[in-house]
Amino acid sequence: MPTLRSIFMAFLKIGAFAFGGVYSMLSFFQRELVDRRGWLTQEELAEGVAIGQMTPGPPIINTGIVVGYRLRGARGALAATAGQVLPGLVLVIALALAYKELRAVPQLAAALEGIAAAVVGLLASFVLKMGRQVVADWRAALLALGGFGLLCFARANPVLLIALAGMIGYLAYRTKR
Repeated sequence: MPTLRSIFMAFLKIGAFAFGGVYSMLSFFQRELVDRRGWLTQEELAEGVAIGQMTPGPPIINTGIVVGYRLRGARGALAATAGQVLPGLVLVIALALAYKELRAVPQLAAALEGIAAAVVGLLASFVLKMGRQVVADWRAALLALGGFGLLCFARANPVLLIALAGMIGYLAYRTKR
């Protein structure tokens, strides 16, 4: 069982080096918590992501709270949250101060466009890796494709889509477990 200090440090590392929002940060969760430390399985991470998406607030922070709680209860949740949020808090304050002074510089706008493109690549990498491990049968593939289609083409509400997928998953997999 990891110590509170090791949970804090792992999430401090994730918070300090993972940029680009929810989905790009998930690849860091995967690498650090599943692959490197072995604290979670891929399924446990996927469950944490699902809970993080369904609850109010920033989904990636919520996912960290779920993971911390799974590892060490309420104290683990607090350690994970503090570690994950601290670097972003400091960086956002520094960037806001810098942006206020430098927002008219064309080079800054160009750099931000490059960063946005890299984030899309990180997101695609995580989705492919997670998809290979989580979408293990035809039912999961149909749910994934249906969810993708409803989000992209029907502009479905993501919260309702997750609830619907949970109900369908329950019906499809209830005899399996």
